[in-house]
Amino acid sequence: MSTTPILTASGRLLTPQEAVVDTAFWQLLRQFSWAGAALHMLYIPLFLSFGTRTLAAVSVGSIGLLAVATVLQRIGRTQASFWVLLGDLAAHAIFGVWTLGWDSGLWWPLVGLLPAIILHTRLTEDIRWRAAVCVIACCVTMRLGSQLATPLHELPPVVLETLMQANLLMALAMLMLLAKVSRRLTDETTQQLSELLQRDGLTRLDNRRHWTLLAQQRLDVRPAPPDNDTDEPRPESLLTVAVADLDGFRVINERCGHEAADRSLAAIARVLRDNLRTTDLVGRWGDEEFIVMMNGLELPEAFERIEALRNRISQLSVPLAYGQLPVSVTLGLAEIAPGESLSAAILRAERALVEGKRAGGNRVVSAQPPTPTHTDRVADAAALSTQVDALGA
Repeated sequence: MSTTPILTASGRLLTPQEAVVDTAFWQLLRQFSWAGAALHMLYIPLFLSFGTRTLAAVSVGSIGLLAVATVLQRIGRTQASFWVLLGDLAAHAIFGVWTLGWDSGLWWPLVGLLPAIILHTRLTEDIRWRAAVCVIACCVTMRLGSQLATPLHELPPVVLETLMQANLLMALAMLMLLAKVSRRLTDETTQQLSELLQRDGLTRLDNRRHWTLLAQQRLDVRPAPPDNDTDEPRPESLLTVAVADLDGFRVINERCGHEAADRSLAAIARVLRDNLRTTDLVGRWGDEEFIVMMNGLELPEAFERIEALRNRISQLSVPLAYGQLPVSVTLGLAEIAPGESLSAAILRAERALVEGKRAGGNRVVSAQPPTPTHTDRVADAAALSTQVDALGA
């Protein structure tokens, strides 16, 4: 997921994950401000009905401060918005516990904001922890003070219980939404780590490890070849692998610089990605090497497709300060024989690639069929002996 970079007031550029959390964080605080304002609007007639005009006035003041926090956030003064919101919650909690007692639950929203302080990406770690400790100390002090002093106003138990439940629900909603933000951060980090493990940073293709894993999985589920030589093989059983190498890579690096080489590799990757089928596997195999696995194609058809790719790549040119840098590749192509391992097929393709390089490059060379192993020759001899014995009988 692409995210617009965010520069904090201290001059620090947030990481992509921090930027995602930062955006969700401020959306959450804005929703929290609206919910707090709505709750205070319900408090005003409640407090007035019981003659506690001071608390009603405090609720009006809290609505004003929440409005100020929202405006500050909209104009980009996010830091000031956060401190206004935190100050409002702290003042309202202290005054509420002092006038109505601990059982009013007016301290719960302050507890709900505690994780938000820890998740605040624009504060330094030192300030975050100091603010969190201050909030905890404030809650402990309010609790001890409520046990030593009598509330200024007495409200019916049912009203106090209603206040407690309302503030508790608000705090729980805040904690739940903050947990959602934290989960989003975890998902973003996991996705980036997965990209780092599976993708090549320059070409955005599968890296060697991930490509090998996918290719081996495809080879493992490959259907067995037909028993009768006259039967046509199933398309799923046809697999070909091609290895491509950028021609003159060392010369490009030495004469044109690493940036020109990187541009050449990125351009080749775009051609491969845009012109191969979605069922084909393409990855970066080495410094200047790419690898492709295609399925469902006989070797002549696979050769035509790879030749078309080579032709497209040969039409590329990388702009330089003094002209254009032509780009070309040499490819080795091998059909994976039944029972052949992936590494053996890739080795044959690389040998064909070397032949193409020796012949001048910028061409496609098909690999020689795999030579029978000693085990295969023994098995063939045993099968032949059995047939001879059967004929003799």
